[in-house]
This record gives sequence, C-alpha cells and structure tokens, in this order.
Amino acid sequence: MREADQLIADALRDIAAEAGRPGPVAGAAWRAGRRRRLAMLAASAASIAGAIALALIVVLPLTAAPGPASPPERGSPLVAITLSPATPASRDVLAVAARLLRQRAAHLHLPDTVAQVSGPNVVLTGPAADQAQLEALATTGVLNFRQVLLYQPYRGTKHGDASLVNHGTLALFRKLACTPDNPTWKDQVGYTTAEDYDNPGTQIVLCDSSGSKYALDVAKVPGTQIASAVAALSTITRQWDVTLSLKNEGAAALASLTAEQAAKYYPGAQAGNQDDRWLDTIALVLDGKIISAPQVESPIPGGIAQIAGNFTQAQAEMLAAQLKSGALPVDFRVSATGTFTPFIPSQRAAG
Repeated sequence: MREADQLIADALRDIAAEAGRPGPVAGAAWRAGRRRRLAMLAASAASIAGAIALALIVVLPLTAAPGPASPPERGSPLVAITLSPATPASRDVLAVAARLLRQRAAHLHLPDTVAQVSGPNVVLTGPAADQAQLEALATTGVLNFRQVLLYQPYRGTKHGDASLVNHGTLALFRKLACTPDNPTWKDQVGYTTAEDYDNPGTQIVLCDSSGSKYALDVAKVPGTQIASAVAALSTITRQWDVTLSLKNEGAAALASLTAEQAAKYYPGAQAGNQDDRWLDTIALVLDGKIISAPQVESPIPGGIAQIAGNFTQAQAEMLAAQLKSGALPVDFRVSATGTFTPFIPSQRAAG
C-alpha cells in the first residue's frame, strides 16, 4: 500500500473509534460580502469611535468556497484529510491544534466535523462537499500589526527609511525580486516555515500579489492580543467587514503606535512626502500575506479595528473563525486526502 494510502487507512481506523462530537456552534450569525480598494483613514478616532477602517490590497489567502453544504444525508460521502506538521510536534501540541480546528469548524457551522490526533498527524474528517473549507481550517491564522518601514512597487521607486531596518532584513529586502502573483517569493529569502514570517519579535520582508515588496517592523500588536472577531454587515457602508476587539495590552499598543505615526509622519504625508506616507502605514499581515495597509491619520484609542475588503461569504467567515479561535500552534501541510462512504448496517424489516 502506498504511504499516503496507509496514512488514510490509519486515520479512518482512528476516526471509526471517535465517539465525541464537536462542541456547540457559536450563536453569532456570520455574514460576509466583498469590496476591493486601498483607503486612508478618513475621520478622526473620535468620529469613528476609535475604529480603524482597514481595506484589502491583496486577496485574502482563504477559501473561495460558497459556504458550508447542507447537513449531510445518511450515507453521504465523507472526506478524511491528513494534516502533517511542517516540523515534528508533540502529541500535546497536536491535541491543542485539533481542539482549535474543532472550534473553527463550530464557528463556521460545518456539521459532523471531527479533528483528532492520529500518530504524528492530525486528521480532519467531514462531509466531502465541505472539503475546501475543511482544508482551509488548517491555515495557521497568525495576524500581526506591523509598521511599514520600506515599500517598493513593482518596477517602481523605493519609499520609507532604510535606517530603521536592521542589517539582515535590509539585505533580504535588496535580495527579494517581487513579481505579480508569484507564490514562490519566500524561497528567495529562505522563509521555509511559518516561524520565519510569523514571529512577532522580528522584522520581515514580503511580496504582495501586485509585485510590490515591503520591509516591515516587529509586530507592535501581535495577533495574540485579539480578544474577539466578528463578521457583520456595516449599517453605514452596506459593505461587509470583520471587526476585531483587542485586549487591554493590544489596545494600548495600537494607541501608542498610531499616536507616534500620526505625530511623526502624517504631516509630511499630507504635504506629499512619499517616504512619510509609507512610514505612516500599518500592515496587517496574516500568515505571511498583507491583507490590509491603511494610512494612519490620528491616534486610535479603544482597541477596535475593522477590516473591510473584497470578501466572499466563506472568506469573511473563515477569517473571523481563525482569529476568534486563535492561531494554530502548528504549521500544517495537507499530506493525504481520501473519500469514503460510511458503512450503515441494513435494518431487518420488522415482523
């Protein structure tokens, strides 16, 4: 038997012994839509109750599936997805990851989803019709707020302040050759695991889907400071967004960062200085991809950040579910998939 087939067979034997069910689904109604534009903050913090309006500049790395399928009929095909850690993880760490995966499935109202440890892996099983969303559940989900230190558009002029970038990161920035829609850019700078670009304590470089490249500071507001995430329809713009509420420490860090940017760089940006304009920008980085890059106009108190973008329903729900449950402690890869139809014993006719 091939190695992948053996993984699936072992996983299915474990799943057959699983008696538990996912916890109760969250009561919130998850809704989403779409919008695509790069926007500045257009009002003071007081006038928008301390919220940052954040708009996407690249497509979110989320599934475009239309949403969870209808509850599976008896005997409907199931899929088993084997998730293997990029680096070996202990059974305890895998158990935490499996619990978070079950929470994400519950937030998304994915019925009959099971996540459990199977040897050195975690196996997800659920309706085959939900395979795309089940695989997307395994996205790490690390979101960090980072100040832009250098920005260079594709075939354009660099802006920012190179003196704020450490020597090693600056060397990677110069080495990086970004092109539009190039998913292999990480290989150029040796980013092989999520830790390379998700570590909040290090400066990083990255490319976006348009071919622009960035050098970003350490995360002044790490994703661990997210207290809650909710997707909802804006009553003002009639667009869909995901609203983040930060913990006290994160709220204070966001207020401090935006106050410093507004004082140092916003006046110059208003006068047309492009270096100041990009230094006055915060990048929201999700799993090594910029999902928003708003310019800061004034200090933002209150710890509320609003991400608005070109969401499909599945994308917005997935983003909210990832951020609500917290980041996975393991960087997973899909190593095997297999579909099967559960055996249902025939019932002998009465009489």
